[in-house]
Amino acid sequence: MRSTSSRYGAGAQAFHWLTVVLVLAAYVLSKGDRDSLYSAAADGLRRIHEALGVLVFIVVVLRLLWGLIDSTPAKQPMPRWMSAAAKLVHFALYALLIAVPATAVLGTWLEGIPVTLPGFDIAPQIAKAHGLGQLIMEIHTTLGNAILWVAGVHAAAALFHHFYLRDEVFQSMAPGG
Repeated sequence: MRSTSSRYGAGAQAFHWLTVVLVLAAYVLSKGDRDSLYSAAADGLRRIHEALGVLVFIVVVLRLLWGLIDSTPAKQPMPRWMSAAAKLVHFALYALLIAVPATAVLGTWLEGIPVTLPGFDIAPQIAKAHGLGQLIMEIHTTLGNAILWVAGVHAAAALFHHFYLRDEVFQSMAPGG
C-alpha cells in the first residue's frame, strides 16, 4: 500500500487513477447546455454528474490526507525548469480538483437549486443570487475545461518521460510492475 523510494504505492496509485476516472466521467456527463442539464429529461445525468463531482472532492481530500502518512518516491534527476514545471502543474491540478466541485456547489446554491445526489438533495445553504450564481457556474465550466487541459499536459509530460527521456517518472505511478 505504501510508496517505496522508486514507486508510488497501491494507495497513492488508487487515489490517482480513481481521480482520473471520476474527473473524466464527470466531464463527459457535463456536456450539453446549462438549461438542458436542469431539465426533467436530464435529471438522472445531472444527479450522476453532481455525485461524481462530490466523489472527486472526497477522493482529493482523502488523497491529501494519505499524502500526510505516505512518503513519495525519490525525485528523478531532471533540469530545474522541468522540476518547477512539474510542481506548478501538480499545484494547478490540486487547485482545480478543489475549485471545480466548490464552484459547482456555490453556483448551484446561489441559483437557489439544491445539489442533487442519488437518494437525497442538499438544499441551498446560502441566499439566492441568480446573477452571481450564473457567473460562478460559468467559472465552474471554464475550470472544468481547464482541468482537462492541465491534466492533458500532465499526461503528455508523463509520456514524454516514458518514451523520450526513458526515465522512471511514468513507471513510478503506472499500475503493476
